[in-house]
Amino acid sequence: MRRRSKRLLTKSDKDLTEPPRPVNADRNSPDGDPKGNPSEANSDPAQADVTGPECDQPPQSLSDAAAPAVAGEAGDQLEALRAALRKAEGELLRTRQEAESKRHLVDIMHEVMGNLSTEEIFHMVARRLARALQLSHSSVILARPGDARGMVATAFEQPNLVNLEIELDRYPEVSAALDQKRPVLIQDLQTSPWYARLREQWARDGTRMNVRSVIAIPFAFEKTRTGVFLLRRTTDQDPLAASDVEFADTVIKSAVNAIEQAHTIEQTKADNARLEALAHTDPLTHLLNRRALTIRLVAELERVRRYNSPLTMLMIDLDHFKLVNDTFGHLVGDEVLRGIGMILQRAVRSVDMVARYGGEEFVVVLPETGEMGAVAFAERIRQRVEQHNFEAARTASVRVTVSIGVSCFPSPHVESAEDLFARADAALYRAKDRGRNQVCS
Repeated sequence: MRRRSKRLLTKSDKDLTEPPRPVNADRNSPDGDPKGNPSEANSDPAQADVTGPECDQPPQSLSDAAAPAVAGEAGDQLEALRAALRKAEGELLRTRQEAESKRHLVDIMHEVMGNLSTEEIFHMVARRLARALQLSHSSVILARPGDARGMVATAFEQPNLVNLEIELDRYPEVSAALDQKRPVLIQDLQTSPWYARLREQWARDGTRMNVRSVIAIPFAFEKTRTGVFLLRRTTDQDPLAASDVEFADTVIKSAVNAIEQAHTIEQTKADNARLEALAHTDPLTHLLNRRALTIRLVAELERVRRYNSPLTMLMIDLDHFKLVNDTFGHLVGDEVLRGIGMILQRAVRSVDMVARYGGEEFVVVLPETGEMGAVAFAERIRQRVEQHNFEAARTASVRVTVSIGVSCFPSPHVESAEDLFARADAALYRAKDRGRNQVCS
């Protein structure tokens, strides 16, 4: 019984310490028994001995043996993930920079497209480029290819500096941009061959140049005017790059287009103003013509009717004006008409209206003036014309007189501008019938 117990204990210990054999490996192994019995190699007593020092540590499983390979693969994957993240961060940074550049560009274009003059657009673009590209200097130089001198139109770093003349041989990049009609980038003035001669001169003069890099971008507008945007950074800043040239060139081209549009708009406005002046002004005397007088009179009548205010009209006609033309000629007659117009303009207030009604007839409209005041004013006009000497030639002069008819609003049977004209015309003919050179109402 004791021996059996000892053998059983030994077998149990062996079962506890012997590592399990893979079932698949035993079944598929050529050395193993298909029935699962151990082969001769596996029944080696040396391998079955569990009391040796080699068995102090537990045997490794398959998962423990594969751990280094798995760890290597995980490390490779982690490194690839980190590289992908770095690439994504770079792409994100570039996207943000592009978005910021586009935002600056949109802001500049919104400001450029406003109602600005050419000089204002120059100053605004120079200022916005300086802020967007972190420039130390940003200026506009007006010059033509081959010029020895240029004119600084504006400078971001010196806002009060305008129309400063400079020598272009001190700015080789400006001359090159004008001659080549394309942007010029100098990333480092200390190494650029463009500045070799100037560096020697600075060394002789003891001049210290604090500018590091330069961009010169040419432009042309209004067909004949040309210039250069000169953009610079100092030695304590990063050098300018090709991307900065591309951004600035886009902004400047858009600004030049805006300048062209502004010039076209200004020209169109000026043309429209001239046409409007021609449509409303008498070309000889530069007074209102009949059409413009009628339009303004209708509006003024509405105003005085609304506020129950008086308004009077003076219709003035030159006496025997045909005799002036027949005696001295039509050129002298035109000078007399101009002189009458000047006398009337100097006599009226800013709220009054003076017009050439046609031929030798003039009309004066006096808002906020009653009949008595209008008659007194008409008498002063009559006296001034009578006393005035109109030059007919260097040795001769012409004297003329006028007859004046006065009509008032409000008054019986005067409801419109036509009624006012008719009453003034009737009063004028009464003055003519009574001998001319007088005032009738």
